Amino acid sequence: MGRVKIAKKSTFIDMTAMSDVTVLLLTFFMLTSTFLQKEPTTVITPASVSEEKVQETNVVQVLVSPEGKVWLSMNNDTAQAWSNEKMRIALLDKVVEVYNESHTQKLPAFTDAQKIAFSKLGTFGVPLNQMGEFLNLYGMPEGLTTMDKWLAGELPDRTTGIPINWNQQENRPNEFQIWMKAIRQTDNDNLKDAIKDGTGVALKADQNTSFETVHMVMDNLQTIKMNKFTLLTALKAEE
Repeated sequence: MGRVKIAKKSTFIDMTAMSDVTVLLLTFFMLTSTFLQKEPTTVITPASVSEEKVQETNVVQVLVSPEGKVWLSMNNDTAQAWSNEKMRIALLDKVVEVYNESHTQKLPAFTDAQKIAFSKLGTFGVPLNQMGEFLNLYGMPEGLTTMDKWLAGELPDRTTGIPINWNQQENRPNEFQIWMKAIRQTDNDNLKDAIKDGTGVALKADQNTSFETVHMVMDNLQTIKMNKFTLLTALKAEE
């Protein structure tokens, strides 16, 4: 008896629909993802068992390096009324106001171009007497690269980090306290409320940063009546 021949079927699979789905998923994740801000230094936070997630908006992050350098970043609402750019421009004006209230040598107002440059920054932190020069780099050839190197401390003739040393005898706030006072006076009510309940200020320090350095930062905050804040940690792995 002869064998029954089975008709061969095509193995071709139309992948057009799968490609469309892949492109749609990729587009969705690109539009909804939150990209990490570039920071002046790499900080490895200490481990803990806390699983509480730090909010991504209406928060001020205080970044502390193992060497004791301090930088700030401020993330506001995504709403147009309290957008990051608008609030950062207002912050720069407020910093000048708060500084001039406690110093006889007045800080000049920043130009519109400098305010726009500041509004584009993620993390910031140079002495106020060098802030104008720092912001003037924005828009210049290789300006952003130079700004990143400045913040990272790679320019030997430029100072990075917000001055935080506090002399109680002078009876006036240092520059770190001035920045935090200005941030506390923000027009963004949601950020203001978050700062009051302790979720609006997050302290991020390296696990090798000395306790004395971290304590100095916390003492500076408590001196200006900012007694509630969050410490950023990494989730401890199971042993």
